Order: sequence, then C-alpha cells, then structure tokens
Amino acid sequence: MRSKKTLRQTAVSALMLLIAGFAASSACVAAEDHVHNSLAPARPALGYSATGKPDRLDFITFDFRAWLRRDGLWHVEGDVTHRGGFFCADYEMGLRFGIGSPGCTNVKWISEVRYVTSRKQCNDATIRHMGGDIEPELGSRFDSITCAERVLRCNGNCQEAGPGLIRRDDPRPPDR
Repeated sequence: MRSKKTLRQTAVSALMLLIAGFAASSACVAAEDHVHNSLAPARPALGYSATGKPDRLDFITFDFRAWLRRDGLWHVEGDVTHRGGFFCADYEMGLRFGIGSPGCTNVKWISEVRYVTSRKQCNDATIRHMGGDIEPELGSRFDSITCAERVLRCNGNCQEAGPGLIRRDDPRPPDR
C-alpha cells in the first residue's frame, strides 16, 4: 500500500517538475524579441501623371510587395511563416523608405518604421500580412525615394522566423 502511494507521489512530483520546466522554457522563449529586414529597390509603376512623372513606386522582392503613391499613401503585404512548433509568436510588419544608390546600398532612411500589421501565429502557420498608412511628408521627397525596407518584428518563439534575424534590443541599428 505504501509503495503505491510513494509511486503516485513520485509520478505527481515528476509531472509537476515537467510542467514547471515547460513553463520556465516558455517564459524564456516569450522574452525573445527579433527583427528581420528585407530591402527592395523602387521601380516606377505604369501610371503616370499629366506631367509625365510616375504616380506610384513599386517595391517587389521574394519576401514582400509594397507601393508608395505620390501623395504619401503606401501599402505593404507579404507572407510570414512561423516555424516555432507548438509555441506561438507575435509578428508585426512595418515599412520605411529611403534614398540611396541603386540596389538599396548606402541608404539614408527618411522615414521611421511604421508597423501596420500585428498577428499571433502558431503551429507552423503561414499568414499573409497586409497593411498601409499615409505619410504626406513622403510626397515632397517622392522623386528621390529609391528604396523600401520591410521590417518584420517578432516577439515569442522566433528562432526560425527568417535569415538575418537579430534581437530587437541589439544595440546595432537595423541598417545594413
């Protein structure tokens, strides 16, 4: 009789330790915060104004698609895949614009990153993030904008959110 009680207590203790260890590892995972950047050069879209200038710039890569209109209205979209198994992560997608050399080198960023999506993802889910904003101040610099940077911020189990992933609290700026 005593051995069954001891066995049951041992099993309960082991289960509690397992749960405590799982909770501790979840807390450590949840504390991680990462950023993944992806650059795209500007390409004039097909629409032109009466003055013969493009009304819209397109930014297209394998990771995302974005556009910017002359009035400062912009849109970004792209698929985000979470590869954290049973753990979840919160993903935010943002965009900023800059002026630089062809191929998005030596870029001077003229806008801050604006995050326009926020989604919780679990279990290897791929979700399309789409959003946009309007920044009228970009209109005055529209003709000099050469680059857009999509910034994917992740908080949670982010170890496989993408190549070049860095911790958000890394003292280095996200510029390349």
